[in-house]
Amino acid sequence: MTAAMVRPERPRSWWSPDGRLPQALSSGPGGLGADPTRLVWLTRLRWVAIVGQIAVVVPAIRLGWLAPALLTSYLSIVAGLAFLNFATGRWIVRDRNPGRDMVLVQLTFDVIALTSLLLLSGGAWNPLAPLVFVHAALGALLLSGPRSLAHLALLLFALASITLFPLLPPALEARPTPVSVVLPSQVLVAGVIWGFTRWLTGTLNEHRRLLLNLKGHQERGDRLRAAGALAAGVSHELATPLNTLRMRLARLGRSKVPEDDPDLVAARDAAAHCEDVLRKMVGRQLEPGELRMEPVDPVVLVRRICASWSTSSQGVDLRVGAPATAPVILPTLAFTQALLNLLDNAAEAMASLDPRARPVDVRVGVEAAMLRVAVADTGPGWPDVVRENLGQPFLTTKPDGHGLGLYNAHALAVALGGRLQLEDRPGGGAIAAFVVPLEAFAPGELP
Repeated sequence: MTAAMVRPERPRSWWSPDGRLPQALSSGPGGLGADPTRLVWLTRLRWVAIVGQIAVVVPAIRLGWLAPALLTSYLSIVAGLAFLNFATGRWIVRDRNPGRDMVLVQLTFDVIALTSLLLLSGGAWNPLAPLVFVHAALGALLLSGPRSLAHLALLLFALASITLFPLLPPALEARPTPVSVVLPSQVLVAGVIWGFTRWLTGTLNEHRRLLLNLKGHQERGDRLRAAGALAAGVSHELATPLNTLRMRLARLGRSKVPEDDPDLVAARDAAAHCEDVLRKMVGRQLEPGELRMEPVDPVVLVRRICASWSTSSQGVDLRVGAPATAPVILPTLAFTQALLNLLDNAAEAMASLDPRARPVDVRVGVEAAMLRVAVADTGPGWPDVVRENLGQPFLTTKPDGHGLGLYNAHALAVALGGRLQLEDRPGGGAIAAFVVPLEAFAPGELP
């Protein structure tokens, strides 16, 4: 086994069984990582709390904050927490699905246990009572939506309980601060901590989402530039021998072979075809100057493209059905070339049909936060070889085709985070749908 094949073992951490700290944020609204990661984090924190609760037993009895008669009840609650933690840890190790509510259940047990311990040792006047506010932050951080609100309601009930119904320890002969002062102040502090943590968590989640979108935006731009660089390199490598071939064919026609010789004519046509393919490989949609992203109204843009194309295309009527959509960020020139390629394919598919009865239909719409521009014809439909090899260059079923129209449209759609869909049209024909996400960043040059 070579060194390149050996993967170094990740050092394990007491925080997490896989040796990693829990992910600080998640793509969803739930806060810390996925549910298993949150449970790992909670179990490690709970072990710390259990050790602390055992460590303060002796000082609490000596200082009079815990009556010796209540020691058994106190230790029973701590033992229950330890058993819960052990069972939760075993559950995580077995990779069982914890379910969406398990984090809420775990936090509920923690709040109940802490409330019970405080009730036995002075309630809201216990010096460690502010630990309740830690749970306000945990609930806002680890839970979302109705679960977070349910946890907050439980926490407020716990604050009311330890304020109204505590067992006063020997160190307290009476409540040093009136309930009318303690309870409102604790509710206020808990609400402020919960609200601030929820706001901070939402802000950090949004920033992470923006960073991920920016990274994807940059990767799509890199793919576009890589495609352009590849095409330019291929064109450069083939241009010189192709020019040499054409010069030799021209010299051969002037010297020994008649100009109308079938072989010479076929060779010249083949060379011209190769030149045409090279020009299309480095077409406008791959030029860096035309990768500029700008806000456009997709309906206006599609109508303008269709109007320009229909004036130069004979024998095909055009109908555009487009509902109102918000402006989106697109590389306008590259998108224009891709749509023109799809329109040309549709027109060629119906070349033998009556254009007045068989128009090309273009539809613009929004489906699931995706812009969809569909070009439909009433031709013979998509051949199986085209469907199965979508995204492969130089694949064509037309005698004079280059196999680059669908390829370029597909490459642009994928680079923009979307896809090119080939579908059957009800009643006969084919549909090519250019689908890209609506969401984008500020206009400007791709990073």
